[in-house]
Amino acid sequence: MKDSAEHISTPCSEYENLQNRHLDLLRTEQLPDLAQMTIERRNASEKLKRAINEFISTTDQSESLSDSQKMEDLKQRLGLILRVDETIGIEIQRHKSQLEKSLKHLKHGKTTLERYRPSKDRPKFISISR
Repeated sequence: MKDSAEHISTPCSEYENLQNRHLDLLRTEQLPDLAQMTIERRNASEKLKRAINEFISTTDQSESLSDSQKMEDLKQRLGLILRVDETIGIEIQRHKSQLEKSLKHLKHGKTTLERYRPSKDRPKFISISR
């Protein structure tokens, strides 16, 4: 059981480190690479999932006291990982909202500028006379 507990500790730590790095990027960068972050998190979560499945399959069905304590520790650690994932989701949503708002402002500015461009029906020069 000790080997499998240590075996799952490494992917948990790697995933937690990845989460912390992504949170830092989301909080400090104006335009983080969300696609790359998604790929990294998907790969790390698959690795963690495989380690969890292996951990569960190697635990004895008898469930000794130490086994149940290790399972409880794993549940708590995974609960914390899920809460941090929720925080990352909120940060990603915040970035998407900011991008949508910026895009809306850009489109408004583009429309405004297009109104000042000469067209076939408008004169190319504005004449101001008294």
